[in-house]
Amino acid sequence: MEKIRGLNLGGWLVLEKWMTPELYKDSIAEDEYHLLSSIPYAEERLKKHRDNFILESDFEWISKKGINTVRIPLGHWTFKAEKPYFEAKRYLDNAFRWAEKYNLNVVLDVHAAKGCQNGFDNGGLSGICEWHKDVNNVNNTIDFIRDLCENYSKEKSLVGIELLNEPSITIDIDIIQSFYLEGYSVIRKHLGDEIIVIFHDAFRINEWNNFFKDNNFVNVYLDTHMYQVFGDIENETDIFRLYNFILKDRLEVIRKIKIDIPIIIGEWSIGLSKKLVSKARDNFQYMAYLRSIANLLFLVFEEANGWFFWNYKLSDQSTENNPGWSFKKMVELNILPFDKERF
Repeated sequence: MEKIRGLNLGGWLVLEKWMTPELYKDSIAEDEYHLLSSIPYAEERLKKHRDNFILESDFEWISKKGINTVRIPLGHWTFKAEKPYFEAKRYLDNAFRWAEKYNLNVVLDVHAAKGCQNGFDNGGLSGICEWHKDVNNVNNTIDFIRDLCENYSKEKSLVGIELLNEPSITIDIDIIQSFYLEGYSVIRKHLGDEIIVIFHDAFRINEWNNFFKDNNFVNVYLDTHMYQVFGDIENETDIFRLYNFILKDRLEVIRKIKIDIPIIIGEWSIGLSKKLVSKARDNFQYMAYLRSIANLLFLVFEEANGWFFWNYKLSDQSTENNPGWSFKKMVELNILPFDKERF
């Protein structure tokens, strides 16, 4: 298939508080599980959000900007929800219908596994990382992958499945790799070799060479997530040191890995740390920061086999506080000059 240039549709079918803080306005919950457990009329609130956050018009807009693929984060509750979660199948069905209409490819991403695989709110349950401690959780995730295959095997827009998003660095890599092998076999059995299988690097980008060499994989990517606000470079850095970090360290890693392993940048943004932003003299210079970083990151990540920006959009409140994380807002501000007609 063509090179993946994609957007994540996060915050839709798996909630993250920072992305849609309005949903949490009368709750102290930090994740989807506790939000839905703690508020009255939870189903109605969640339904209103899902009905309005991503629409057919969004798929049309994305297609017009020259993006070719969407990565859709999913929770283990998508088909068979246990309280307090609610099923989301009809929304995923709509996504496939819209993707086909607007000629977009779809990657399904197992973002939140039962038991939570990372302890983050993006796993549906923050502060808990029990996925790997109970074989029933792992089996549930395999069953969920099987359900995805069986439900969407006939969808022409389906191009890939990511087996598990961001499994914790604390989980033994042998457990993760054993799970990946089983998930890979399920996809190949049900969907054949045409569908891409994506393995997240579990925050250990340099520990996968033997795994790929020892297994006869077909059509597989290693996914790594590259941000500039989570400790890879100190948040106190200035903009020019950040440029050097991106051009040297990021580019070096991508070029090194892709010699032996197809690599995809499954999540990235142009979000900057608040300390770095505070060093801008005024809004004019802040916009210059964003434009220059945006173009530099695009240039570097084009060296990978594909990429997905995180995220397509945020809620209004979150966009105001975190503009560099919203592709849509950055395009509207001409920070990201994406327009299919210009290509």
